[in-house]
Amino acid sequence: MAVGAISYYLDHVFVGRVVRYTYGILNSIKYDHSDPEHRKRSHKKYLGTTGEFQLDVFSLIVFKVAVFSSWLHARN
Repeated sequence: MAVGAISYYLDHVFVGRVVRYTYGILNSIKYDHSDPEHRKRSHKKYLGTTGEFQLDVFSLIVFKVAVFSSWLHARN
């Protein structure tokens, strides 16, 4: 492969990734009655261990089809 040969010659390697899924975690946030998005889901609020109303949310870590790339210096 010409690209691999050139990459090896230049002593760098290009690494790229395409994410096929969205990754995240389930999280709880304080319910804010002034937030219209929270009011839409007010039927899902619950009393948390802190004594305040909370909502469960999905906190995104990596978005689907995000492309990560970087140049790595090859080790000899």
